[in-house]
Amino acid sequence: MSENEILRRASYGPTSPVVGARGTRTRARIVTAALDLFESQGFHGTSVDEIATAAGVSRATLYQYFESKETIFVELLNECGGALMRVVRRIGPLGPTALGFDNLHWWLGEWAWVYDKYATMFVQWANVDSPRTSVRPMISRFLESYYDRIAERLVSSQVEGIDPVDAAMTLTTLVNRFNYFRHSGFGDGQPVEKLVDNLAVVLQLILFPRTPASAFAQLGAEAAAPAHAPRPVRRPPLATVPPAPVPEVTERFASLSPRASATVRQILDAGIQCFAERGYHLSFVDDIVATAGLARGTFYKYFDEKLDLLLALSTEASAISTRLGVEIRGITLDPEGLGRLRGWLADFVAFHLRYVGVTRTWIESAPQDPRLDVVRRQVGHEMWADYAALLEQVERTYPLDLDVAGLVFFCLLERLPDTAVNMTPPKTPDEAAALLGTVIERGLLNGRPIGHAAA
Repeated sequence: MSENEILRRASYGPTSPVVGARGTRTRARIVTAALDLFESQGFHGTSVDEIATAAGVSRATLYQYFESKETIFVELLNECGGALMRVVRRIGPLGPTALGFDNLHWWLGEWAWVYDKYATMFVQWANVDSPRTSVRPMISRFLESYYDRIAERLVSSQVEGIDPVDAAMTLTTLVNRFNYFRHSGFGDGQPVEKLVDNLAVVLQLILFPRTPASAFAQLGAEAAAPAHAPRPVRRPPLATVPPAPVPEVTERFASLSPRASATVRQILDAGIQCFAERGYHLSFVDDIVATAGLARGTFYKYFDEKLDLLLALSTEASAISTRLGVEIRGITLDPEGLGRLRGWLADFVAFHLRYVGVTRTWIESAPQDPRLDVVRRQVGHEMWADYAALLEQVERTYPLDLDVAGLVFFCLLERLPDTAVNMTPPKTPDEAAALLGTVIERGLLNGRPIGHAAA
């Protein structure tokens, strides 16, 4: 039997398990239908019945080839993952030189092209990647293999001051998340070329922080002027206008007795845990009450439905996010301020890891609800202004658009911590915060603080 032959699942179909030409076409039609539905409805919003109907086959026929929609998803992931592997094999030598930057820049352009070609799968990949989802083991295996490939290149390029595997994980996480946001419209309508140019500058400095400004000359006259003067930020990533304030979650439950308040806290904490481990869409009320050790009826005494719980948690998380934003606005980039920034990052990582299942629903805009939109607008407006206040404090000799730099900062904060604590071997939250600090200082705060004399 040829190793390239397509097989039916065990216990299905005729006596021969090998799929013929007609079956191959049927199978391809199922995969294509699934891809179209994942694009229009999202992975979580698509059922097996809908895939079968769209492919023009029965449910039983679909199960001859795939045991679930997850297995279809994995096949599609393998295809786009293979394309990424082909790109990484073609990257040239890296280093703090014009040639090294040119190779990195070319690679990022190829990566963006692959992402756009397989955008549906990459976006859904990001949306389903939670620790206890069925596809997480396959995603983790692919990413670890990808990290190893990139780390080999970084070792040969003599990257210093950062562990090669950590650098590879950071690079992969940042580029994937940056492309996710670019494809989701967070790039403020800027051309792909400009976004990739600026991302390349940041990554070059993360890998080789002593790269001379002359290495970036290939970006042309438009990008040649360094960006250091404070200026207004055009648009936050999750909002367009400042929103009305959101009430504190404590206001809703202020009249409860201490015992009832403790019960509500159990439910809130269980929701935080389930959403972080499974994602919002794959967490059910039965999961939440089981985690809380409470009866289903107790849940409905305080919350109308799962969405109602998410709204309460979103209000709670947004209040913490606002406090963190006030704190980072007060940080200056003198030596003492850099120490405060490291402390702030540790606090942020603790917040992010606890509420990641909540905050991710803001980013994905799913579920859609007007009340959640209020939270999304508030958080998006605040965080974009907060990050800009930090980034504008650096005088740079190299070209960097501060709007794009803000998007990179957001990508790092939003994705690097949970990637770090879920890699093999896993990092502790403190280690994740330390890595985040190293990366931000090398790539985004590389320069002299405005108003401070050179050392």
